[in-house]
Amino acid sequence: MTDTRSPTPDALSVPVSLSAAPPDVEDRRSKWFFLRRVPRRKLPREWTRPSDEQYERDLIEEGFIAPSMLGEGMSAELAEDIRELDQHLLPHFWRMNQQAKFFQNRFYQYQWAFILAAFLTTALAAVNVFLYAQGWTGQQGTIVGTLQWTEVLGFLTAVVSGIAASVSFLDANQTPQKRWYKARVQAETLRSMYFLFLARQAPFDTPSQRERVQRMREKVIEVLRETRLPERPPSQEPAAMPELELPAPVVPPPVTPRRPRRPSTPDSDR
Repeated sequence: MTDTRSPTPDALSVPVSLSAAPPDVEDRRSKWFFLRRVPRRKLPREWTRPSDEQYERDLIEEGFIAPSMLGEGMSAELAEDIRELDQHLLPHFWRMNQQAKFFQNRFYQYQWAFILAAFLTTALAAVNVFLYAQGWTGQQGTIVGTLQWTEVLGFLTAVVSGIAASVSFLDANQTPQKRWYKARVQAETLRSMYFLFLARQAPFDTPSQRERVQRMREKVIEVLRETRLPERPPSQEPAAMPELELPAPVVPPPVTPRRPRRPSTPDSDR
């Protein structure tokens, strides 16, 4: 028979054990680099606007407001704000977001290539040393004519080592990780600015819509140029330092040169 009694207050106050909670999808994934960070072959660097349906899905996926979410209940002020943001802010967000994904993928490609090249270099060198130690240097180690296995493995080791050095040079020259972080910071700053503008929070809390849009455009330019300066209210401007009167320099009195004394002569010389 099924118990239909309602739970007691004591039963409701007992917290659920954390061990009974279902594991997160992120926790179930493998933590190995080669399984979590698989780079794509082709990922465009520049963003192109997709179709309207796909664009609305992208908006919802990134946490923005799509017009289809509100429908007829959207106010005129909100519709105008969304239109201004879609025109002046969101294109730059999508561009920086795409660049962040591109440089992230490029960074993973270089890491994959470098790790594989380093592994193959070590493996080929170990096999070459093993064959040399087993005596595969004479007729036993010949492949075609006078070509030896040790020579082939040595050549492959040199080629793979050159690939690893080239990948390391490209990674240090192009700095994809630094560009990835930079583009991601700019994209997330634009994302926060999107919601500050909708909420009419500082610095977009002016009653004039034209001034709000102008400030939003200026802030977007500052983010893209990386010239963001901390705003200081006029009341907190540092006061001008008063001019200090320096004391007059003390001029020492002139020193009169002393006349040299004439040497005294003995009486015999007079």
